[in-house]
Amino acid sequence: MGTVAVHLLGPPRIEIDRRPAPGPRGRKAWNLLSFLLLSRTPATRERLAGLLFGDADDPMATLRWNLAELRRSLGRAVTLGGDPVDLALPADAFVDVLTLGSGTWVEAIQVPGLGQELLEGTAAKVGAAFETWLLAERRHVAGMSAAVLREGATARLAAGDARAAIELATKLVAFDEFDEEAHALLVRAYIESGAVGQAHAYLDDTIARFRRELGVDPSVTLLRSLEMAATTVAPGPSWMKSVAAVESLIAAGVAAVGAGVLEAGLDILRRSVADARETGDRALESRALIAVGEAFVHGGRGRDGEGATALHAAVAIAEEIGLPALEAEASRELGYIELKLAHYERARSWLNRAIAAAPERSSRAAAEGVLGAVESDVGRTSLAIDGLTAAAADGRELDKPRLEGWALAFLGRSHLLREEWDPARISLERAIDVARGSGWMTFLAFPQSLLAGVDLAEGRLDEAKEGFEAAFALGCEIGDPCWEGIAARGIGLVHARRGRIDEAIAWLEDARTRCVRIPGAYLWVHGYCLDALCEVAIANGAPAARTFVRDLDSVAARTGMTELLTRAQFHRIALGEPGAAEVARLYAERIDNPAILRRISTLHADRNVPGPPTLGQAPVAAPTAASRSA
Repeated sequence: MGTVAVHLLGPPRIEIDRRPAPGPRGRKAWNLLSFLLLSRTPATRERLAGLLFGDADDPMATLRWNLAELRRSLGRAVTLGGDPVDLALPADAFVDVLTLGSGTWVEAIQVPGLGQELLEGTAAKVGAAFETWLLAERRHVAGMSAAVLREGATARLAAGDARAAIELATKLVAFDEFDEEAHALLVRAYIESGAVGQAHAYLDDTIARFRRELGVDPSVTLLRSLEMAATTVAPGPSWMKSVAAVESLIAAGVAAVGAGVLEAGLDILRRSVADARETGDRALESRALIAVGEAFVHGGRGRDGEGATALHAAVAIAEEIGLPALEAEASRELGYIELKLAHYERARSWLNRAIAAAPERSSRAAAEGVLGAVESDVGRTSLAIDGLTAAAADGRELDKPRLEGWALAFLGRSHLLREEWDPARISLERAIDVARGSGWMTFLAFPQSLLAGVDLAEGRLDEAKEGFEAAFALGCEIGDPCWEGIAARGIGLVHARRGRIDEAIAWLEDARTRCVRIPGAYLWVHGYCLDALCEVAIANGAPAARTFVRDLDSVAARTGMTELLTRAQFHRIALGEPGAAEVARLYAERIDNPAILRRISTLHADRNVPGPPTLGQAPVAAPTAASRSA
């Protein structure tokens, strides 16, 4: 019956047996096909007719005609019908946009339309709800494309193919001309290729563009990218090039980084890689590369790109020589990087690989703990709770306090977002105890802020204020922008609850920018801060409220933060924007947070309703004169 390939990136087309097939007549048929492929659940005919053909004289008849057109174009190997409408593709079918999300980076980088817009050139007159849905999907596809290009460029650089890395990184910077890590990656690729002069010229031009168009200097990550990329460490003397000597270097470098002596520690670890390579011991080289990668990721503050390069090289060696433990460790760290960047499809790919490769329980549990955070970020809270509960138990039984503390903190966050206050408090109090007991002070501010959020939701304003301020002070002390941001968000909400709206908005605006001041910050926190800012701004008639909502909508759509994207639609409802209620229902079908779903059930197609309270908090009402004087 022929192999089917559906290309939705760029001008859409269908191929059967690798030959062009006649496409469906009418642009709306392509819209229908994209919705059926990208929606996570089958849609009823009534919904499809209303979304796409509401302006037709007979919407249901028009839907039937378009379904018939799609059947004709897709061929007999595809089944399409029923109510709800189900589209079933054969196992060997290819859909470019689905490959971006589910394939390996090697597969995704080969997608013919990579970098092109979803359904390019197929504009058709549709309702506001579908227009909003399509814009969000286009943003998400663009975000996935950028993530694939970043991963591909980094992997090529790690493999020593600098020219291919330059080609991919050049495409990457076209997605966002102010993506500092993308520019730094291109600089590193130029240096590795030997084009030092070109690297200098490119960096000078990029810095000048930041100053000219944004009025600020880029972060240190970009400003020092040339210097960092040019850093080389010569191998040690011949008598030190033994397995034992290299292992000592790795231990010394890790200890130095852990003590806060980053650059000296990185120098030692770089030398361990060079010396391991000289010994010819590939397993030792992979271990040294993992140590370098983890040092950049967990201590480098904005230097995840350099860490990812080392980790990609480590994965390649571990896979080549059959060392599943090292493959699992490096894959987990790459998944953690993608979690922070909110590249959730790429994160799942790496973390599932880590879980599959892990030869023992501890390694598998660590990857499952990070995967639980991924699922919590996007609103798949039941999966998150199951995975995080298991990871916390494994951490406790295996005497891995950081694994237990991590899992408990994200477990508590999942319950907080579900407005399940008692289990949230239990998990977060335990996470704080574990973090303190193990000396993990660089993580402590996160569960502290979340626990203060529980206090705020339950009306304990004094306790919430104290908790947020303690977390903010600790975040500032250790210089972690993510923990500073989430604590500043909470301080802003305390001000809002006490009627100090100017102070609240100032703190919330600071929080949303503070938490992403360096590349590689945990992007979910940025969305979380924006959601609170939207809520307070709308409730109090702030002129910038629509801008804040557009920013949240854009960030959540591009990354796939589906729960936050659903909440953005609630904010749009509160602003009276058309189609928002239907879009909120569409995206809510992808999440299982009962707190959000309860509010979805109150929506009616013929009217808007006020948005829900800020995530995990009570409603923020406009202040009265009495509350302002409190």
